[in-house]
Amino acid sequence: MSDFESNYPSTETLTRLRNTALFYLVGGLLLAAVQVIARQWIIAGVIGLLVCAVGLGWLLANNPNNKKTGALLTAVGVIVMFSKTPFKVLTVVMGSLLSIATIGFLVLGVKHLILYFIAQSKRR
Repeated sequence: MSDFESNYPSTETLTRLRNTALFYLVGGLLLAAVQVIARQWIIAGVIGLLVCAVGLGWLLANNPNNKKTGALLTAVGVIVMFSKTPFKVLTVVMGSLLSIATIGFLVLGVKHLILYFIAQSKRR
């Protein structure tokens, strides 16, 4: 195998990078939207329960990648559920965690998008 072929990214690598970037970017944008929409505790609770239910469904799947995503979604659902509780301390802590998760998702999405474009440019 020549040096050129070893640096040539496979289609699977490009697909994985693209899908990961889209997952993180869409997740970050959805978390930002949830922060805006869920101003009252009942709305935050319902949205959190829905996200937890989806996460638990993926957590019970047989695919290890789905288990990781399910655990992440379940954790985010719990954070959203408790981000607008009547208890001020819990609200501050969970709201901060939700903001950190939103920023983290967006940063990871941009990082994977840059990696995708770098790998894509090596194919040309």
